[in-house]
Amino acid sequence: MTGLLTAAYFLVSVIFTLILFLLWARVILRYFRLSPLHPVNQSINALVGPVLGPIERMIQQDTPGKTRKPLSQYDWPGLALIVVVEIIKFICLGLLAYGGLLPVSFILLFVIADLVVQPLNLMFFALLIRVIMSWVNPHWEQQNPAGYVVNLMTNPLIRLGHRIIPNVSGFDFAPYIMMVMIKVITLFISASMPLPLV
Repeated sequence: MTGLLTAAYFLVSVIFTLILFLLWARVILRYFRLSPLHPVNQSINALVGPVLGPIERMIQQDTPGKTRKPLSQYDWPGLALIVVVEIIKFICLGLLAYGGLLPVSFILLFVIADLVVQPLNLMFFALLIRVIMSWVNPHWEQQNPAGYVVNLMTNPLIRLGHRIIPNVSGFDFAPYIMMVMIKVITLFISASMPLPLV
């Protein structure tokens, strides 16, 4: 690729990654039933709400004789939008990197792989933030709304890490173990792809 195409490829990749991170954060926080009034949830919904809001209102629309159903723990509109964004992402990246549309089988393969890689990357960065803030300010969770969200998202991984290696002399290795495991999985998936797009 030329310099201009390389820069365009990078920018497009970053934009799609940020969009997917927001969508995955919304899906994960819905799964953990974070209050809609929480500042982090409000910020995410303000960004993705204009797209997903109308879809949810259609799904939740009242019908005569039926009570309105509460929001599901699983954000199906969010997941559907993630798949659509993934398809558009790899169509755009394929056009930039190879000057043409990728075969449908390749696009499907990349989408499936990225549906695993993107949430794992999100959890990796959440763990990294948790580790850094635990050193900088151990009480960050109580002082910052984002701290509560980071802990909420990463607590299941921390518990899994404790099953592998318990605390040693008061030092918690669980975040580091889980970060290494996540990175190994994502690198393996990326290296297994036929083209370096994931």
